[in-house]
Amino acid sequence: MKIAVMAAGGLGGYYGALLARSGNDVTFIARGDHLRAIQAHGLIIKSTHGDFAIKPAKATDDPMQVGPVDWILFAVKTYDTEGAARAILPMLATGTAIITFQNGVEAHEQIGSIVGIERVLAAPTQIVSNVAAPGLIEQRSQFRTMTVGEAVTGMTPRVERITTELRKAGVDATPAPDIRKPLWHKFVFIASIAGLSSLARCTPFELMQLAEARETLRAAMEEVYAVGTALGVPMDPDIVERQYRFCLKLSPGQKSSMQIDLEQGKRLEIDALSGAVVRLGAAKGVPVPVHRTIYSGLKMQDGRSR
Repeated sequence: MKIAVMAAGGLGGYYGALLARSGNDVTFIARGDHLRAIQAHGLIIKSTHGDFAIKPAKATDDPMQVGPVDWILFAVKTYDTEGAARAILPMLATGTAIITFQNGVEAHEQIGSIVGIERVLAAPTQIVSNVAAPGLIEQRSQFRTMTVGEAVTGMTPRVERITTELRKAGVDATPAPDIRKPLWHKFVFIASIAGLSSLARCTPFELMQLAEARETLRAAMEEVYAVGTALGVPMDPDIVERQYRFCLKLSPGQKSSMQIDLEQGKRLEIDALSGAVVRLGAAKGVPVPVHRTIYSGLKMQDGRSR
């Protein structure tokens, strides 16, 4: 398969590297020092599942140079979605599939409004993977799980093909007939734990030692569940308990990408996480006081980082 990674950060770069290692023709789209390091030395992966390098690695900052591809792994930050969706237009062919790994529950629709929703698949994933230095990605979690489904409900042959290829590369990938459920199941987890730990400026492991923080986390998760249910998303009734228990098992040192961005003075994905909970909750008349507090606390920091 001919694959483009838009862009080669901790998430897209890692999954793109796995697919390149398994024999696919992968081009990494990056910029700045990260791009120059990949071009000069390849893309280096340090992982709990084994270290490896893609060397030489095909990399550019110009999608026009790539040309039409079979798949585009879409993994930019949510606040860059519109610009990146327009940038990938030169790489589209008749059957090009765009697979978004992004956080939140709205990115696939935003991409679809620009390229056509029929091209888009969503692939919510759970993994800890970040750019540690230019040309170097560190993947620190034992889990690297993903669910793949059409943005438009329904199981298709390309969902099966993509899932099979990801499994060959080493990803714990599962096809989904209705992607709304896994998207919102992840959203229960990521919006709550990323928001709360970022607001507290400490790791989830440290935060979960405090009884009051555990109670607040569960309340935040219940708010997301209530909003999803109000929107008609078919969520498992025990998903809050499952995701809460998952958070209690996070290892010391593990951080969400939003917390890392906060520490590095970068923009935050707060509008796609707690901001979306607040906005969608208001549209359905669902009170979300915990996420409103998280959003209020982190939106100010996001404004300073712009």
